[in-house]
Amino acid sequence: MKKSNMNTTYRLLCLFYIVYYITLGVFTPYLNVYYERLGFSGSQIGLITSLGMIGSMIITPVWGILSDKTRNPRAVIAFILSMAGMTSLVWMTQTAFLPVLVLSVILSMFRQNVWSLVDSVGIQFCSDTGKDFAFARSMGSLGYLLGSFVIANLMFAFGFTGPYMHVFILCSFAGAVMILCLPASKIKEKEKNQGNFTESLKSLLKNRNYLFVLAIMLLTSMVVDTILNYSGNHLINTLGQNDSMIGIFSFAQVFPEIIIVMFANRIFRRMKTSQIFVMGALAQLVRYILCAVSSNVTVFLLATTLHGVTIAVSSVGYVSYIHRHVDRRILASAMAFYGTVNTIGCALLNQLFGIIYQYGTSYHLFWIGVMTAVLAVLLTLSNKKYLDELS
Repeated sequence: MKKSNMNTTYRLLCLFYIVYYITLGVFTPYLNVYYERLGFSGSQIGLITSLGMIGSMIITPVWGILSDKTRNPRAVIAFILSMAGMTSLVWMTQTAFLPVLVLSVILSMFRQNVWSLVDSVGIQFCSDTGKDFAFARSMGSLGYLLGSFVIANLMFAFGFTGPYMHVFILCSFAGAVMILCLPASKIKEKEKNQGNFTESLKSLLKNRNYLFVLAIMLLTSMVVDTILNYSGNHLINTLGQNDSMIGIFSFAQVFPEIIIVMFANRIFRRMKTSQIFVMGALAQLVRYILCAVSSNVTVFLLATTLHGVTIAVSSVGYVSYIHRHVDRRILASAMAFYGTVNTIGCALLNQLFGIIYQYGTSYHLFWIGVMTAVLAVLLTLSNKKYLDELS
């Protein structure tokens, strides 16, 4: 690929990350508040989320295997995004619990865990061309900020309430077109790497490096993602804020994330693997201690700025670690399974959190985040020598 074409493709990849993450920004932070306004209880909200994640859990490995077998993950991603857009057209018209539940499960199958396939395409392209994956991924954080803060506040000013499905649908279809415009990888594998695909998948489940990063992810980014679903409820119902504060919360969360993720590769190159993993867990620990002990919205927003550290470690550190230690031919499958494991954990945890939120308070959720962060630090330190030898 010529240098000029390579740079153009890289810019298109960055633009795709922006557009794709806008769909998450206009949807995710406002979803549970929307369900609560429909009159659903905490248990019902937990059930919708959990069943949606189970549906995603079942289908995501299929997307990954299909991507690797066809060697065309771009077409798979485009199909998923198109189906998400079409499903949303029906979902947004429903208000009764049962149809919302059914359509939410279907939508989740086309909405959740697409990021894992996107990252497999992104990191593979950057690896082939020597481009900075961290910078491309930071554009995703920028897109999330544009969606959750800039676009959401504009929509709110015009009288709309979230989730902002018209923007979600538009960007889903736009993203489907953009991903198809990315060229396929022209880098050919060495002959010695052309082994049996099924055997490579089996070896993935015996890969200690891969299994370790799955365990750390469950204790850190999975817990953070689950608690994030209830942050809007915490702001509005516990701290007594209005809808516009969700946008400010998203800004406090994502703006530092953009900067940190953008420079993550440069920072992580100077650190050992164990140090990177511990840094992510410590950021989570400090954040949720502050959230658990204070009812001050300013403290909550300041603690939220630590989100960027956790995301940099998970989106760049964990993904890069997987890329280094997993057979390239099954990278999409590995990332899809990584997303599926995250989904399984989130499905179980969301159901538990829904019950805790209904019968307890949102502060209890933060204490769970504290405890899992401590476990992540201890697990990483106990495997420090092993991790650093493989760096």
